[in-house]
Amino acid sequence: MAAYTQEMYQNTVSSIVSSLAEALRMSNDIQGGRSILGLPRAWMASHRSNKGVEIGPSGQRKMQSITDSSARALLLAPPTRRVLQSEDNYKHQEVDGFLRLTSSHSRRHDARSHRSITVSRNDATSDSDASDSSHQASSYESSSEEITLTSHQEKIKTLEQEIKEKPMAVEIWLSLLSHTLLTIPLSSKNAIKARSEITVSILSRALAMDPQNGAFNVLRIQYLKAGEEVWHESKVRAEWEEALKIGGADIWMEWIEWRIKQVGNGVDGVVEDAVRMLGAFGHNEQDELAKIRVFWRVAMVFQCAGFVERATSMFQAQAELLFKIPQAIHGLPHETQLDHLENFWESEVPRVGEVGSRGWVTWASGHREDEVGALGAKSDTGEHISELDPYRQWAAQEIHVDQTGFLPSRSSDDTDDPYSTILFSDIRPLLIPLASATAKDAFRCAWLSIVGLHIPGFSQTMSTSNEINWDDRWNLSYLTRRPYLNSFFPSNMTQNHLTTESVAGIIIGREKEYTNPFGPLKCWGHGVLRPLDIGGESQKGEMKAAMWRNEDIEGLDHSFIRRLFAQLRLGATDTDWDTLTLAFEATLSVKSALKQSRALLSQNESLAHWSAHAQLEVLRGRVDDARKIYQTVLTTSTVARNMPGTSNLWWDWVHMEWLNGDPARALQLILRSAGVEGQGGVAVLRCKRGLDDAIKGEQAWKDREGWIKLRALLELLTAGDVTSALKVFDSHLIWERKKGPCRESLLVACLLIVYRYGVGLKNPIPPAVLRHRVEKAMEEYPSNSIILGLFLEGERGQGMWGRVREILGESATKKKDLARRVEEVWIAGWEKGRWMEKVERTRSGLAAAVDTERTKASHVLWRIYIEFEIQAGQLQRAKRLLFRAIGDCPLVKELYLIAFGPLRSVFSGQELRGLGDTMAERGLRLRRGLDEALEGWQGDIEAERLDSDSEQDEIVDNARELRRLMPY
Repeated sequence: MAAYTQEMYQNTVSSIVSSLAEALRMSNDIQGGRSILGLPRAWMASHRSNKGVEIGPSGQRKMQSITDSSARALLLAPPTRRVLQSEDNYKHQEVDGFLRLTSSHSRRHDARSHRSITVSRNDATSDSDASDSSHQASSYESSSEEITLTSHQEKIKTLEQEIKEKPMAVEIWLSLLSHTLLTIPLSSKNAIKARSEITVSILSRALAMDPQNGAFNVLRIQYLKAGEEVWHESKVRAEWEEALKIGGADIWMEWIEWRIKQVGNGVDGVVEDAVRMLGAFGHNEQDELAKIRVFWRVAMVFQCAGFVERATSMFQAQAELLFKIPQAIHGLPHETQLDHLENFWESEVPRVGEVGSRGWVTWASGHREDEVGALGAKSDTGEHISELDPYRQWAAQEIHVDQTGFLPSRSSDDTDDPYSTILFSDIRPLLIPLASATAKDAFRCAWLSIVGLHIPGFSQTMSTSNEINWDDRWNLSYLTRRPYLNSFFPSNMTQNHLTTESVAGIIIGREKEYTNPFGPLKCWGHGVLRPLDIGGESQKGEMKAAMWRNEDIEGLDHSFIRRLFAQLRLGATDTDWDTLTLAFEATLSVKSALKQSRALLSQNESLAHWSAHAQLEVLRGRVDDARKIYQTVLTTSTVARNMPGTSNLWWDWVHMEWLNGDPARALQLILRSAGVEGQGGVAVLRCKRGLDDAIKGEQAWKDREGWIKLRALLELLTAGDVTSALKVFDSHLIWERKKGPCRESLLVACLLIVYRYGVGLKNPIPPAVLRHRVEKAMEEYPSNSIILGLFLEGERGQGMWGRVREILGESATKKKDLARRVEEVWIAGWEKGRWMEKVERTRSGLAAAVDTERTKASHVLWRIYIEFEIQAGQLQRAKRLLFRAIGDCPLVKELYLIAFGPLRSVFSGQELRGLGDTMAERGLRLRRGLDEALEGWQGDIEAERLDSDSEQDEIVDNARELRRLMPY
């Protein structure tokens, strides 16, 4: 009965509205068509549009709303006057130290003779004042007729004048570009094309004004990126060829990004372009690092397109060439070495990273027996995955096999997949000769990164310029793994509507809950933190290392990574690689890491190995065992102060005692580190002098930082004031003016000492001290996750979120990199129960990021953006984003498979089959054809029949509604 009554009510309302609309059309001749038949004359039609008729009281003026055209025109109108600061400090003129205040009452005229002189003088001055006032009035009238410039226009005018004086100042040109682009927000219509046209116009002036400006890669790259949006393809190609004549690794890297977006011949076309790039570089250390960047990028293309075995084979062959080459082949031409390597490759013995691998050098010596049989079993094909929908099952199997089946197969294996067996001719053009130790170490780190083990700050060391090193758009692909995607968004999406509670009639505010301010993303300069440095405590109270945690290694092949660490080791003196090995092993099990550390110490008892072993004992919670190690190494044995690693070993010991709540022992250890015995003020002064001398005599920046931290902590422990410790850091930060890992490391060390002194050890400290320091550090290093965590810690519990919102907004001068964009997505869920309130702000930030040249065409960013819309429940939005994503990143297989998995409900079978055809046309690797997976499936036919029936029912309903309204 209730449902029937509601239906009758809706029909009645619909009939009344239709009758009113028809009556309004019939009464056009009554009072200009504003009177409505059936309503009192006090009510008239004030406005009509396609959406309906607006009715209001007659005789009253309709007030403007913010959406009216006149109101919008008023808001967009330029200002007519500006409020400027007066040059005078006071309204009234100062006379002899006093302000003479004028009175509104006119004084009576005193006609006495002795006043006549003063009166005449006042009269004379009054005439001049009148003339001056009339002149000022005329000047004001003339100035009011001039065009009033806004502050933004004044800024652009100032920049134009500076450019005329300094046409080669790149910073001024970039500032002019950023301020000009502020007039066109990214959310406006046709913003990308308009902004690109402005960029081309300004940067073409910069390149034409001085020919030397063309040598600045940052100008050239932004000019070409903007031209891609407005130029014809032939002009874009010609401009890129002109830029390649200038050269430079960054120019070449952006060129191949443009070529990848063009699709062309698929991955084969990318290989051809990469071979051309490799031939353009020389043989010095920087050129070798550039070659590794190209090598790494091509391997990432193979991995994203589904050719994971080919990407692994590239690194395996290159590793054999660098680390396992026979002594007899050393010094031969590169092509000759490749001919010998091809013989080893075709023998199909285990290679680097595989079970039983003994290397090319062992094979060449004649020890070849039983090596083929030592290969591990091939990864499963995902047949155990079961889904009711064949589209979902096909996508899940493709993803699973791509993640697990990355090792190439052999010709003797029983497989019908031709792409799983890699011939040497498939990878030979991409193998490169490397001679420097830096390049070899970079190659090993690149391999760890491509298997999913991210090393913070490593990619920035591959280029000399951090401003145009935009490789993070593709080398942070580990962020698209499911554990990371889950950590970026809160597990509980419910919103807290109640902010207060009532207890016994008293209103009490609820305590705000926050997650850990140090988020899942690890981003800092290379070497800022060592792999085993303490990064905080877990939820169970256990100490954790800063670099890798459980979520960082979840889903990775631990056995394969262990084999990489073991087989790529360069010997007993390879301390940095050994430290990374222990850090990875400690993430799995600290106990097994300690066992491996003892084995390494039996080969080389260096200070770096002892330091790593002591840090492992601290991570395990055995402070006494760590103290014994420090005592044995630093006090029992004779260790020179200038030996590499000495300062860091002393700092680790002092830092452990300090955090353990024993400042007296920490102070005593600082005195002993400077070679000072005893206590008291004289000993402290001698210690300060000794530490200052050690700082001046240290050349390695990381060792020098250890002495600086000891010197600052000495001030903190003796003076009891954090300000004195900050002065020590400030005196050394002045000399580290160049922005880089040295300054960043020292700045982070300063902030961590203040944080642990006030927050960790609960010492009284004004919160503004840390907050002010962190805000200044955020301006220099906006993407540093440690500084960001300290910033959020300072904002915890604050009533206003103004500072947090400010860092989430867009900046006119600083371009945000990919890490910063991802951090902002995570910040939205930092306060528990408030994620839904910040959905629109997060969405606007991601929308701006995918259209900004700094982070544009990044498959990592597109994947996070689509996942964000899925988590927000906006599947249709995610569907539209998916089509844009595969247009920007055509060779990323994972993006296409989202339509078959999480977005299956908004995609029809016909659309999914079309996506499958597109993947095949663009040359992506499909281990199993979609048609084969859908064989015998009748669900699409039934769904299409239901869709057609629903469309016919909608047409019938519309016809019935029209017949019902026929009289009107």
